[in-house]
Amino acid sequence: MSKKVLLIHTGGTIGMARDDDSGILRTDKLYESLTSFIPELSEIADIDIEIPYIIDSSELTTGHLRKIIRIIKKNVDKYSGFVISHGTDTLAYTASALSYMLMNPTFPVILTGAQKPLSEIRSDARSNLINAIELSTMNIKEVAILFDDKLMRGNRTIKSHINHFDAFSSPNYPLLAKTGIDIEVYRKNILRHDGLFHIFDEFDNSVAVMKIFPGFSHSCFEPGENIRAVIIIGYGAGTIPIDNSGIPEKIEKWISEGKLVVLMSETKAGKLDPGIYESGKKLLDLGAVHSGDMTFEAAITKVMFLLGQYKNISIIKKNFRKSLAGEITVN
Repeated sequence: MSKKVLLIHTGGTIGMARDDDSGILRTDKLYESLTSFIPELSEIADIDIEIPYIIDSSELTTGHLRKIIRIIKKNVDKYSGFVISHGTDTLAYTASALSYMLMNPTFPVILTGAQKPLSEIRSDARSNLINAIELSTMNIKEVAILFDDKLMRGNRTIKSHINHFDAFSSPNYPLLAKTGIDIEVYRKNILRHDGLFHIFDEFDNSVAVMKIFPGFSHSCFEPGENIRAVIIIGYGAGTIPIDNSGIPEKIEKWISEGKLVVLMSETKAGKLDPGIYESGKKLLDLGAVHSGDMTFEAAITKVMFLLGQYKNISIIKKNFRKSLAGEITVN
């Protein structure tokens, strides 16, 4: 008996069709007749389709994430796996968020998209969908992204190219699987859960992001009183200017107000260790926390997730330092 998979279509290039008059790509409910485009999918799994919304992925909000979670929640006992087709621009944000919302999943959730629509010649949508659906029938119990023959942990993945089919990468964590003539699953890289499955759907997006650049003026950045967390993106290992910049004083003020302050690096690969330089150590001594080797997508969705679960800043800081879903390498 073939396994049952639920395909959740949310929009994006993968399901678009080109308007004959304008040449513009427009959303289209292409998946209502999916088997006519890829008839061999029926040989892999018994597929049902649900379309909670169709949006340009740049319009993504936490409300859209809740809709996806509610669909999964009501269907956990009906399907062996879930595939989410999604626009590529915010695909890594959704994958990261879902990895926290679905704590200790007992099934695979595979997100995918495409650089060219399924309806066009030389589209990557066909292979991405086939591979995502086949991987969703396997014993891979985590939220992952399948793109261009690579299966990557969702909260370790970034969009790294606009035009290439190889559009996503996992800079700080190895692949979960590789598809080719055969599918190679790298079991040692897959999460091993040690807790009960639970679904969360609360988020708090009271977060501000400050990116440092040469000549940055701290007077241009003043998060409102309703902001509960500030993410600072510095250079290299997490360095920021401290001589006459006013930034350490700002951070001290925010921390005294009960805000979470997170220090990140603009560098994509490697582990952030701000303590090796004076500026970073000073911020840590003030009470800031660093993001380790988390991607920006994983870090900001993690902050919003934790703010949604807790009011106590000490608990939030403690959990931010933990690996909740394999998003950070903890020594």
